[in-house]
Amino acid sequence: MPEWKELNNLDGIGIKQLMDQGQLTSREVTAHYIEKIKTLNPIVNAVVHTMFDEALENASSQFPASGPFGGVPTLIKELNSIKGHPATNGSRLLKDYVAKEHDEIVRRLEASGMIILGKTNSPEFGFLPTTDPELFGPTKNPWNQAMSAGGSSGGAGAAVAAGMIPFAQGSDGGGSIRIPASANGIFGLKPSRGQLPYSDYMNHLSISNGLTRTVRDSAAILDVLKGRGNFDSFPGLLNEKSFSSALQNKPKKLRIGVTPDWNGQVFIDEETKKAVHHTAKLLEALGHEVEFAAPAFNFHQFAEHFITVWIASGSVVIKHLAQLVGKEPSPENLEMLSYNVYELGNKLTASQYEEARVFLQTEARKLHAFHEKYDVLITPVLNKIPIPIGSLRNRDNPIHDMLDTMTNIVSFTQMANVTGQPAMSVPLYWTSNDIPIGTQVTGRLGEDRLLLQLAAQLEQANPWSMQYDNLQLKLAERLK
Repeated sequence: MPEWKELNNLDGIGIKQLMDQGQLTSREVTAHYIEKIKTLNPIVNAVVHTMFDEALENASSQFPASGPFGGVPTLIKELNSIKGHPATNGSRLLKDYVAKEHDEIVRRLEASGMIILGKTNSPEFGFLPTTDPELFGPTKNPWNQAMSAGGSSGGAGAAVAAGMIPFAQGSDGGGSIRIPASANGIFGLKPSRGQLPYSDYMNHLSISNGLTRTVRDSAAILDVLKGRGNFDSFPGLLNEKSFSSALQNKPKKLRIGVTPDWNGQVFIDEETKKAVHHTAKLLEALGHEVEFAAPAFNFHQFAEHFITVWIASGSVVIKHLAQLVGKEPSPENLEMLSYNVYELGNKLTASQYEEARVFLQTEARKLHAFHEKYDVLITPVLNKIPIPIGSLRNRDNPIHDMLDTMTNIVSFTQMANVTGQPAMSVPLYWTSNDIPIGTQVTGRLGEDRLLLQLAAQLEQANPWSMQYDNLQLKLAERLK
């Protein structure tokens, strides 16, 4: 049996391979990660609900472990539903609600043989790019506990980076996989719209996938999740080839456009600028054709209309969940931002919503037009290094602050949710203070396999796995 220290350096596929070789059992691996969570969660607060006894029982029954991820532990985002377990959505409104059934994403992950150890922290209803809900408290960035772990899949991102789990499920309706992937120095791909089942709400914007340490784990999880749901009202993308098989080949020579600031429309800090330039030089060294170019769109108008659609969708989410538990939304059971979203969403007219939706689709066509010339677009994920915990709290006007946040902190991720294109955060740069900064790579709709090929090429050229050894040393010092 390998040393447990070696296990910390393995991804999910590597762990599964050792199980298949008889060197590890699912129960041994599950027990190991349970101890990791117990040890490290007091530092980062990534896991808000545990299922340890149930997980050990499920792991013991998996011998030999079956399925592509048979016996490998994982964590589920608090916004998702696991039958018989709390489904709070990070809100006091639902603090006593227990899910009556698995949602489709959880069903598919469990069918692959994964062992679910618990649920990860999320902001209330996933509304923020940080993870500090009043119900559970903030998730701390494992690289620097004074900094945010991003959001809304911040608990998942922190848990994976800290080595509490090999990979974790997340979802992305405006950057919620890519933002925590960047903040925590891990890999995160938002798939194309139609590759996976749609969520019940914000289904035109939100989609799930794994947050991982390696590209191959992300591709394998996408293979587990792919395919539309039985009751999806939107069409799905037909992709018969496995995503994992794409990694067997390098990408063709690509024409790549790079913009660090949407053609000067937004501010980014110097470290983020360095990260983008580092990626551009790396891609050029790999033989790709790289030039500075950006889609011709008005970011500030885009952000304003995105917020309108986001408020409308968010208000419907709150209304439905309140009906589910028989409560009236109020400042007593909702955070200030969420209550404002609920109230403003109810006041929006159909014409206001339609005007915003049409504007976003018009702007989205400009990005699709950009991709007639360029295979991929390189941008930052975040405008700056992760912000201090609590920076978005205790504001007098949280709705208008959200627009400021999009302009000043998160200016690059929402476009791919509107267009439905695949976009990923790749961990290629760390500051001198060991703070990770991801680079966003966006591809054409349906070209997820190409993005994965490019990510694997970057991973080989600029390996990031050794960074996790450094993080383990930092966390060990913190535990002393």
